[in-house]
Amino acid sequence: MALKTDESSFNTHRSVTELGRALQGVLSHVKAQSISEVESTSGALAAFDDRAEIQILAQGQSLLGGQWAVQVYVFDRGEHREVILVALGDGGFARAFNGARNTLSLGGSVKKRDEIGSLLNQ
Repeated sequence: MALKTDESSFNTHRSVTELGRALQGVLSHVKAQSISEVESTSGALAAFDDRAEIQILAQGQSLLGGQWAVQVYVFDRGEHREVILVALGDGGFARAFNGARNTLSLGGSVKKRDEIGSLLNQ
């Protein structure tokens, strides 16, 4: 069963370094329990990927025990940086079959994505 996604993006004039430092504080603020680098799925062709300067997966747990996950990508576009935030979540069937505690909540992930985006875009 494939994960569902919900993406948002914004442009900023902040540098990649400024965004990286801001992300450290933002992810602490939203109580991310795990932060890992997003790996390429291209295998031997990974050298040809359009890789972001920052590409991470932040994960955490909501107060009700559900889990959330948000991918953060920062691309340096020269004049500006493009920040793409992708909320991840299981579909309704997976959540019903596996139970809410053992699945990713798309709704919870969207809320965290929006909170991260709001804090980064200040």
